[in-house]
Amino acid sequence: MKLNVFVLISLHICFTLESVSTYAPKSPIVYTKYGPAIGLTEVSRSKREFMSFRGIPYAKPPVGELRFAAPEPPEPWNFAINATQNGPICIQKNYFFSDPKVEGTEDCLYLNVYVPKVKGTALLPVMVFIHWGGFLAGRGTSDYFGPEYIMDKDVILVTFNYRLGVFGFFTTLDDFAPGNYGLKDQVMALKFVQETIECFGGDKNRVTIFGQSAGGGSVSLHLVSPLSRGLFQQAISQSGVALDLWAKPLNPLQVQITAALATFAGCQAQLANRADLLKCLREVDAQKLAETADKFKYFSIEPLTPYTLVTENKTAANPNPFLEKQPLSYLQDEEFLKVPWIVGNVQDEGILRVAQLVRQPETLKALNDNFKTLITQLLALQVSVGENTTSLYDNMINFYLGGKSSIDVNDPKSVQGFIDLYTDRSFTYGTYQTAILQSQKGHTPIWMYNFDYRGQYSYGDQFAATTDDINFNWGVSHCDDLLYLFKSPALFPDLEKESDLKMSEALVTMWTNFAIHGTPDPFNSLQWNSLNFNNTEEIKGSNLKFLNMTGSSKTKTIEFKLQRGFYPERMQFWANQNLAENFPGLG
Repeated sequence: MKLNVFVLISLHICFTLESVSTYAPKSPIVYTKYGPAIGLTEVSRSKREFMSFRGIPYAKPPVGELRFAAPEPPEPWNFAINATQNGPICIQKNYFFSDPKVEGTEDCLYLNVYVPKVKGTALLPVMVFIHWGGFLAGRGTSDYFGPEYIMDKDVILVTFNYRLGVFGFFTTLDDFAPGNYGLKDQVMALKFVQETIECFGGDKNRVTIFGQSAGGGSVSLHLVSPLSRGLFQQAISQSGVALDLWAKPLNPLQVQITAALATFAGCQAQLANRADLLKCLREVDAQKLAETADKFKYFSIEPLTPYTLVTENKTAANPNPFLEKQPLSYLQDEEFLKVPWIVGNVQDEGILRVAQLVRQPETLKALNDNFKTLITQLLALQVSVGENTTSLYDNMINFYLGGKSSIDVNDPKSVQGFIDLYTDRSFTYGTYQTAILQSQKGHTPIWMYNFDYRGQYSYGDQFAATTDDINFNWGVSHCDDLLYLFKSPALFPDLEKESDLKMSEALVTMWTNFAIHGTPDPFNSLQWNSLNFNNTEEIKGSNLKFLNMTGSSKTKTIEFKLQRGFYPERMQFWANQNLAENFPGLG
């Protein structure tokens, strides 16, 4: 029977004698090398039809002997899988939001593919999104990252889950459990895209990876990881880079974490023998293992996760490490991909944690009662300066908080200073460092941006984990840019305000233009040019040019301004400190 063709695909890749993506009113079918999948036909924001294929396995379930192991390719399936619903999310306890509970399952390595209805048979560029969550939470499912906005454009969108928390990052620092499984999951997802995306009508040679927060840091890490070579051609890092402190491999810390976990999980008797320890931990119920995260807390929800990235040794038993040295070393040694790259931040990233710390009265009191000790821990000062943190602490307090070792919620300058401190320490200084260093090493083109648009909704209210508030004019929170790229029905109502809709259309257009044309501004309508330096002497903070995206739903405005100098005074403050992560040329 002859069927209407939705997309025509290369036959030798997809193992079929007919068209591999057939367009039917409700149930499109795609045939991949692993087996067929039945999806849905849906409509985008502008009522354009697109196909959705949800819950496709891209790896074997990481259970049993694959818990704390690198992912393996999925087993082929002979039947048409039902790809009409989201797959299960990875097991986690999301401390970012209120009333965290363990949710999800270990069998969670699934991805989603969204394909717009287009004329012709040309393969489409592909955008692969890596979700946020601090490597402890998050999901790639359509209730958080709906495709409806991006499906207005001629690109294919892929989203996916990856392992989190103890399941994604526990390590014994040897061949028994080398670590970084969550990042290796991401590599496996990108390999699956390379193997199968032509079956969906996508061009495997035009893949843009993009992500936000931990996802943005992951994108940056894929630029340096040897394991990610050849899996993408362009990249976008939103609010996260490999040089952010939370993305830094901390091998010595994980020795202590492993010992503590063994105790919490009832495996302390096996701690002296790695094989016995792994056997014991693999037999612990997943729910119980996830709950052990509570036992690491020293204040409020801190640490969000005790598990970090690590550097690995390449051995016969671990032939494909994700990182063999620090990301900074890869960059300094010029061992990274110099692909077209967009990188930037939102204005008030620090709301991610400050909202909860100041809007919950009991938490604020506990913080102010032990401010120096807690801030030293919360901002990981020891990672940068060792045990003697007093000088850095004093300098920070003087610069950001007017010399006061407490937060006064009745003083807007105090609250904003606290937000700026968190913003710079956790996010913007890493962006600044990487833009300088990668430019020094000849990485072009790089486009920088700052997102300062405040719409009707904000993730800040989610991160506060309370309905209590203070008398403060909250700005643009960490994650707020995502509101304009993705529909998120599990978290927010649909966008309504005219300016919100305009910002969404503008941001989606820039990001998809980048995927399609290799530049976010192909027609030079914004005059948003990539960083351009004539010599190394010009590579300095005052010459960093970026697009500032501003406006608000209250003023009913959006505006795009080209600016020079990325938070110059604040970045100079950190460049002037004696930090382990600093390097020449930051001043």
